Amino acid sequence: MSDSAPRWWRLIGTALSFTAFGLGALVLAVPITLNRLLPGPAPARARRGQYLVHRAFRLHLWLMETLGVMRCRVDGAERLNGKGQLVIANHPSLIDVVCLIAQLRHANCIVKAQLWRNPFTRGPVSGAGYISNRDSAQMVDEAVAWLRGGGTMVIFPEGTRTRPNRPPRFQRGAANIALRADCRLTPVRVRCTPTTLTKAEPWYRIPPRRFLIHLQVGEDIELGPFLDDGVTPMAVRRLTHYLEQRFTQETDAHERQPGTGPQATDHQHPGS
Repeated sequence: MSDSAPRWWRLIGTALSFTAFGLGALVLAVPITLNRLLPGPAPARARRGQYLVHRAFRLHLWLMETLGVMRCRVDGAERLNGKGQLVIANHPSLIDVVCLIAQLRHANCIVKAQLWRNPFTRGPVSGAGYISNRDSAQMVDEAVAWLRGGGTMVIFPEGTRTRPNRPPRFQRGAANIALRADCRLTPVRVRCTPTTLTKAEPWYRIPPRRFLIHLQVGEDIELGPFLDDGVTPMAVRRLTHYLEQRFTQETDAHERQPGTGPQATDHQHPGS
């Protein structure tokens, strides 16, 4: 659909997308629950649940693109879906989670504890074996164990959505998990153009045109230089600072490129 689709249509499409997401979560709870009743160790059941979420998110992404609400572009997708891989990303929009999980067949996540109390999300997050942030120490232990077992994990180090026009401020949990697991650490730079569904922004405040979520998967980050003295608080701070600088520099470099500012269009990208 054209980027010039009228605003009223994109508003309807956005409303339909949110409705479909809520209903889809309730429907997804059925196979997720059945999966939990199947035999097998807990990690195997969790991976099956994660694959169900992955397929559901791919379907939802297709719906939003078909309705003309958004587009998703991924560069470097071949670097994803590795064993023992920790994927870290910034979080500029509510929908970038859907775009990222749609690229990962079996991915664990750290999610907010209140999602276990939400009737729409309780089934999927528990059935997929996602890790709650309720207890920080337990959260780190579970994430490290998952990665050491060869699993894939997604973490948004900011802990919440990125505020527009502000540099990222990462919490230390992601660096602590990466160093303790000594895993493959893969950065994903997420850009949303024009900005939409940012923190505290209502769903009906849609952008002036169809928005683009662009996932840029970077080269793996070598952890060896940060582990000279083992996993120490200093090492965790150094890695956290490095990650903040890397994401900030990539954002600044992108914004200096012609045609990538707030008024840039995305029609030059191939259609989804």
